[in-house]
Amino acid sequence: MTKPKLLTNQNWKEHQFKQIEALLPNYEVYTDADQASNWEETEVVIHWTPKMTELFEAGKLPNLKWVQVISAGVNSVPLEAFAEKGIHLTNASGIHQYTISEFVIGALLFYTRRFQTLQRNQQKQVWDEKTPIQEIQELRGKTMMIYGIGNIGRRIATIASAFEMKTIGVNRSGRDVPEVDQVVTQDHADDLIGEADVIVTILPGTEETDSYFDQERMRRMKKGVLFVNVGRGNSVDSRALIEALDDDTIAYAALDVFENEPLEADSPLWQHEKVFISPHISGTLEHFRDSLFPVVEENLLAYAENGKPSENVIDYDKNY
Repeated sequence: MTKPKLLTNQNWKEHQFKQIEALLPNYEVYTDADQASNWEETEVVIHWTPKMTELFEAGKLPNLKWVQVISAGVNSVPLEAFAEKGIHLTNASGIHQYTISEFVIGALLFYTRRFQTLQRNQQKQVWDEKTPIQEIQELRGKTMMIYGIGNIGRRIATIASAFEMKTIGVNRSGRDVPEVDQVVTQDHADDLIGEADVIVTILPGTEETDSYFDQERMRRMKKGVLFVNVGRGNSVDSRALIEALDDDTIAYAALDVFENEPLEADSPLWQHEKVFISPHISGTLEHFRDSLFPVVEENLLAYAENGKPSENVIDYDKNY
């Protein structure tokens, strides 16, 4: 009898690969997505790629039951088709909380402590004590508003609190989050947005969040606000963002994600003096496989026991 199969497109360490085989002893584990002889019996895929979408849409993965993506976002997966077929989908939410929070704080310090000015002066061999002092700001005492107060948002709030910042968390339910000073629902966030000195968005990419930060919402922001996007690019209307930068509503924007990626060569954001651009790498991990594997391992244990994963299961009604 042919064994069901698990395809892993992720390059694991040897002991991790052996652990996967040990957790699902009744499955054949393979690593070459081009092996057509394995497609029909493939039930599990770790790391969904464009190649997998092609195979799935061509009907070549008829027995697919569970997909583990290796990112927090699931926009690369055919969500509607997965939902219709009842395919379990899990993501890697949580493993990026430390790196993304470090990025956010680093990007804020880069601006508030005027590191760019200092570096330029160094390159020119200019000893200028006055310019940085006149422009330097402190994070202490400022109010940070965090849109999307999940694992990453809570970690950012914890660090912000260590800087003695006030933190406001925004979520859909208004449920209490101990890491922030105050929680507000997404429906009522506009009532407080004008109080924020710093806005950090970690919103997922859904129809509900598409162009969430539009012209109207940005006009509610405090003059001189600092804006950081490490969520999804579609949540920010780039035209409205540029307008808010040009009229000094937003004094500085640190952007790791964009509506279209790579960012178009003719985008005015590239040369904007108030913008810091990162090519969607805020979540880059020094030890990616070691951070990801515990999530995969826990899900493999659950799948072996119950036929379905248990960690970071995507709700298709929310798409996160």
